[in-house]
Amino acid sequence: MQIKAGGTGSWPPIGRASMPGSGPGRRAAPAAGPGHETGPQDRRTDVASTRTGRRAMKSILIATDLSARSDRALDRALALAREQDARITVLHVVDDRLAQAAIERREDEAKEAIAAYLAARGPGQDATVSVTVGEADSDILRAAGRCAADLIVLGAHRVAPDDDTFQGSTAWNVLRESRHPVLLVKEPALAPYRRVAVGFDFSGLSEAALRLAFRFRPGEVDVMHVFHAPYQGFLTGADTQRDLREQCDRKLESAVGAVMRSLEPEQAEGVALRRLVCRGEIVGTLRQECETHRVDLLAIGTSGRSGLAHAIFGSIAESLLRDPPCDIVAVRGASGA
Repeated sequence: MQIKAGGTGSWPPIGRASMPGSGPGRRAAPAAGPGHETGPQDRRTDVASTRTGRRAMKSILIATDLSARSDRALDRALALAREQDARITVLHVVDDRLAQAAIERREDEAKEAIAAYLAARGPGQDATVSVTVGEADSDILRAAGRCAADLIVLGAHRVAPDDDTFQGSTAWNVLRESRHPVLLVKEPALAPYRRVAVGFDFSGLSEAALRLAFRFRPGEVDVMHVFHAPYQGFLTGADTQRDLREQCDRKLESAVGAVMRSLEPEQAEGVALRRLVCRGEIVGTLRQECETHRVDLLAIGTSGRSGLAHAIFGSIAESLLRDPPCDIVAVRGASGA
């Protein structure tokens, strides 16, 4: 099903959609962790050149549950497709546990709602619309494989800090299983992503996140490393704190330099690259830095499905993904290269 897209609009009325894990929640105010330090001591390096010839995304998959807030994800996906000249696939999954008559009704309603939403946006690029019957997370992953998606776009899952419903949601399952980068959209798509931040911990995953950041064609990339000094209660001297920060900055400069050398030259053209080193609790500090520097998009690496990798995913990454400070994109391993 091919539909032209562009402009602005909102979802027509429709019955409750079937994709799980998209219920409303309340966002907690960002809070810095204990010992958070930033300011004049932050290390920054600027790089500038012309803005041409970036490595483009070719295929974008947007999965929508047709909820009241899912228009933000679709708007962002459409905007990215226009910026990247990419193909876009709009997917809605009808719950296969419904009665057959209800399934058929939901299929028709979904097709009509998506068509009306896209038509309201006026002339634009082609969108392929797919309405399937099955389980949302499985169908999203299969669709991403079929269309060779460079990016899966979902609406951000809004939950309260003490709410555990994010685990087991569609977004959670897709993030854990996907071999494709996954973008969770929280904010309205009012402008292209200009400032992208990368949570960098020197792992291969964070290197992949940094490479992915450049594919969004931002004007600026902030590489953020947050370090937590062990026994910091005993490390009170200014010289000691400065030494730790400088050690981290040298290591960050080397690691970021290695990633930059691995990029095709045109990928980094026109981008201001900045390094930011600060001390504090990782999640709280990243949240505060994203707010302070008005970051449009945060890129992080996520780990796998079992063992230690799952434990890591279930702490830092999960905390950011369950209540993102801004739009957030997650990449596993080399998929962001």
